[in-house]
Amino acid sequence: MRLTGSKSGVRLATAVGLAGLLASTVAGSASAIRPELRGHRTTQPSMLTSTVPGATITPLITVGEKVDNYTFDALPDGISIDNGSYGSGPLVNVYVNHETSTVPFPYNPGAPTQSNSQNDFSNARLSRLAINPTTMKIRTGEYVIRNSENYQRFCSNFLATAAHGFTRNTLFTNEEAVDWVNRTGKAWPAPIGADTARQAGVVVAFDPATGERRPIWGMGRFNHENAVAVPGYGKPVVLSGDDTFTNNPSQSQLYSYTAANSTNLWNDVGVLRAFVSDDPLYQRYEDFIPGSVAAPAGRFIPVPGPIAMGRNPDGTEMMAGDVPVAYGGPYPLPPNDGTWQRDPNGIGIDGPQWVLEYWSKTNGVFGFVRVEDIASDKRPGMANIVYVADSGRATTGAPGPGKSTNGRVWKLVLDPTDPKVVTSFSILIEGDDQPVKIITEVHQPDNLETTTNGLYITEDPSSAQHFPAADTDPNKTSARLWQHRFSDMATNVVASVDQSSDGGVWDIDGFANGNLGAWEASGVVDASALFGSGAFLIDVQAHSLWVAKAAGDDNVAPPGPDFTYKREGGQLLLIKIPGG
Repeated sequence: MRLTGSKSGVRLATAVGLAGLLASTVAGSASAIRPELRGHRTTQPSMLTSTVPGATITPLITVGEKVDNYTFDALPDGISIDNGSYGSGPLVNVYVNHETSTVPFPYNPGAPTQSNSQNDFSNARLSRLAINPTTMKIRTGEYVIRNSENYQRFCSNFLATAAHGFTRNTLFTNEEAVDWVNRTGKAWPAPIGADTARQAGVVVAFDPATGERRPIWGMGRFNHENAVAVPGYGKPVVLSGDDTFTNNPSQSQLYSYTAANSTNLWNDVGVLRAFVSDDPLYQRYEDFIPGSVAAPAGRFIPVPGPIAMGRNPDGTEMMAGDVPVAYGGPYPLPPNDGTWQRDPNGIGIDGPQWVLEYWSKTNGVFGFVRVEDIASDKRPGMANIVYVADSGRATTGAPGPGKSTNGRVWKLVLDPTDPKVVTSFSILIEGDDQPVKIITEVHQPDNLETTTNGLYITEDPSSAQHFPAADTDPNKTSARLWQHRFSDMATNVVASVDQSSDGGVWDIDGFANGNLGAWEASGVVDASALFGSGAFLIDVQAHSLWVAKAAGDDNVAPPGPDFTYKREGGQLLLIKIPGG
């Protein structure tokens, strides 16, 4: 998830790029090094620190660095490990999302210039890194989903295997985006509703064995943070949440997609369902007052296929006016008052996402604030317990009923024989019982991972949780990695983002250093099968450190570039946590 852009400040950007300098040498390129020892491991300082006794951190690759002809791109996010690839040799494949988009953000629609608008160099991509677990070096890197495919903002990802009821390993990568983009050619700008365009917000299925990929339209058209398969049902059961960019009123939902088998899922022959609460007193996030111990039951109700897919019979995108009468259509146009998502030009966005949103409103679907990642419990016999991160609103002031300050982690218990039935739904970790900027509270939970020992949570702090460099607040902190131990239910920080490289030799943006908390701890995945007990791969998004920039395109008046292209910093790391 990307909540913030870059540092405050204004500066005319010039065509500058130092990414090549970051990677002038690939470790192991000398022919004298034995082949099994070759590879690349960054020499840049770690962007993560830990005070846990015995914990170790090894940075693996930094944004802008090269492995042969491959360059590790900006905004590393979701991570998956293909453990099965280890059996075929000394290398294992690691998949890393890049949350990049060529829809500018931030953007000044009235008079966009280099100084007031920014953009990424590429559309979303999926990297495959071949890593030697013994040397912890990256032998090869490649993009298996490329810039030319016009996907936007890949957030988290998940590799579903036989353990999840799949006969075909399938990696789900997810567009956390709302914008309209062209299907081919230059992605943006694209007119809302154009036949040659589509609205972002799809799940993309990727087959690691063949390289095939396709959007699974029926998994729902919304801001997908992740699509996570739940084991134990003998067939694909995939949960996904709406990481909406507009969260007041609450308009984020939790969905489940089921199919008879993985072949049917690949061919989009499945059913999307939406979570509803069975208790009329608990219909949205705010109904659970801070500290509530309520645990209502619920269920997943079917979403009509055309509403889920958001497509008309001719393959064009479904707009509000296209909804068939059988589903209550035509629907009204979306509001343009800030209570619904707008495009970079400030227009309320009609299209498949609004169609699904309106359907959910009229069918009693539970309203979260902002669903982030999802993870199932890995303790034996407990896979039907699912954890859901909700980053909340970061509302300032004293906590209280109806307010959302730091966010929550929810606990959802599915019926072990019927994934459509929710036996209880409750708060596992409560952040809303304290105001923002309290160091003992989680600040906007983002990505999740579980082991048999605990739940791990990364943070993407809202701007309300940021601290200027000169701030003397004792609660001052950067984004963190938390561990929630199952043995005693204690929740503690195990690592923190290190922003000390901001403003260093590789930072070329020319702005003042970002506030503490402006960088985020992002994707995290259990890597113990490869690197030993307590090992995780994790990445950091260094939003206020740029390793490359260039003048942007000129699409509209005034004459001149409409934005600055920038490549934000970041890093992929290995952390080992005793007892993890």
